[in-house]
Amino acid sequence: MIAAAPPSLPAIETLTIQPVGGRWRVTSSDGLFEGVFTDAKSAVQCARAEAEAHPGHAIQIVPSS
Repeated sequence: MIAAAPPSLPAIETLTIQPVGGRWRVTSSDGLFEGVFTDAKSAVQCARAEAEAHPGHAIQIVPSS
């Protein structure tokens, strides 16, 4: 009897939120999603909605320097 291969886990994609020139940018590590927002709250809300819609996505917030 040959054992079946274990199911593969979904790839982890990262949604990064970072300040850029007075605005907030959300980008995905796979390059398929990007958005620019006027405030951090809107950027976080969008990133959360995107992560909930796509299992395996994690959110990373990059503080301003």
